[in-house]
Amino acid sequence: MDEGVQAVEGVDPGGDAGLAGGTAQPCARPKGRRGRPKKLRPVAPDLARELYITLRHFAPELAEWLGQVGDTRDARYVVFPLKLLLLLGVLMFLTHSGSRNHFNDQARAAAELARTLARLLGCEVDAIPHLDTLEKVLRTLKLVHVEEMLARLIRRLIRMKALDDWRVDGRFLLAIDGTGLYAFSQRHCAQCTETHHKSGTVTYSHKVLVAFIVSQDGYALPVACEFIENPGAVYDKQDCEQKAFHRLAPTLKRLYPQTPFWLLLDALYADQNVMRATLGHGWDFAITFKPSDMPAVWTEAQSLLALCPGQRATLTLPKDEGTREVRWINGLEYEGMSLSAIFQVDRDPTGTIIRQFAHLTGRPIDRDNAPKVATAARQRWRGENEGFNVLKNGGFALQHVYSRHPLAAKIYFFLMLLAHVFQQLLTRGRLGSVFKEAFNTFLNYGKKLLQALTTSPLPEPLILPGQIRLRSA
Repeated sequence: MDEGVQAVEGVDPGGDAGLAGGTAQPCARPKGRRGRPKKLRPVAPDLARELYITLRHFAPELAEWLGQVGDTRDARYVVFPLKLLLLLGVLMFLTHSGSRNHFNDQARAAAELARTLARLLGCEVDAIPHLDTLEKVLRTLKLVHVEEMLARLIRRLIRMKALDDWRVDGRFLLAIDGTGLYAFSQRHCAQCTETHHKSGTVTYSHKVLVAFIVSQDGYALPVACEFIENPGAVYDKQDCEQKAFHRLAPTLKRLYPQTPFWLLLDALYADQNVMRATLGHGWDFAITFKPSDMPAVWTEAQSLLALCPGQRATLTLPKDEGTREVRWINGLEYEGMSLSAIFQVDRDPTGTIIRQFAHLTGRPIDRDNAPKVATAARQRWRGENEGFNVLKNGGFALQHVYSRHPLAAKIYFFLMLLAHVFQQLLTRGRLGSVFKEAFNTFLNYGKKLLQALTTSPLPEPLILPGQIRLRSA
């Protein structure tokens, strides 16, 4: 059995080794000088080793999945296998390189990286290919094959029960939200969506709708996505999030046919067609409820609340932050569906209201499940924070144009989502208890990971652990 990460116990005893992995030591404080001595920085864990262990534990079939993506090249002229190229694309995002050029500069001459990739993929790797080779290949692949690769990883995590603690009443919380990828002042392709400004200028952009499995302790694992784009330069109405949702829902059912989901949606999806589609797939939903979006239903809900004064629960917020009052009603009739509504009011210790929330759901609410429903319904923001915010500002450079080719750009995005899953499994799994002390920021972690992959040899033999717990650190 592996003993786990034993990395922040001490410091480098022999001076500053700089980028070689040592730690700087505080200099002697002159006599009579006030102030605290400099805090010793912990020695960083061996990130190449930890990444290898994490990938082999959670995705032992990774090489097989990568190899099953259809390769359209003529086998007579293939020098680098497709699985090597795809894994390099994932590592470019995982190491927060920010661009193909930066990763090329750091990785191509790294013999240790070649040896690590050979052990991960189970094949010989004599040299590291230039990422322009990956770019050319991505323009010929089928998007559905890469989409299936992400789904296989998530399905394995579900099967191995690594995510079971995240279920609420047996269902996974699925936050669905859209974001912008990149924008141009001139038309990029026929599929660009257009935004016309008052100044007369037009912005041409690409957007995406992403579904994240979220947890109350801060995870957001992307499981599927749908690109928001126009069918061509000529169209009746532009594509939008709601249209993309009706394409994403069947995709989710196809990729995860037996997985029970609880969809967390904002007020944009307070629509009968969205609700019917969700319930029709055997899922549930919690949709942000606003009087401006559904005025008649809101008025009826307020009338029923006045008639049900007993349907109320008061909860104590953690850390003496105050109290939360939860109220609920059932039996809201809407377009042939029976809905429930839950209302929450948070007050500080003085009784002042600090937050208010309201959600519609398709499940009956009672005194036993009301606190659970109230907490779960408010987890949608995890997709925005641990999802999109990390992808944009945490080193992945979501809004960087990795390719101007429409198909290649989409596949790069899927490789980024794979890297995002792997990063959470690594930094909050084996590194969960030491990450903050050892790296402080994700940007620093990415730099250290690239350095480790290019300079640190994997030990022989490398014994895999029997279990890795996904901590909430």
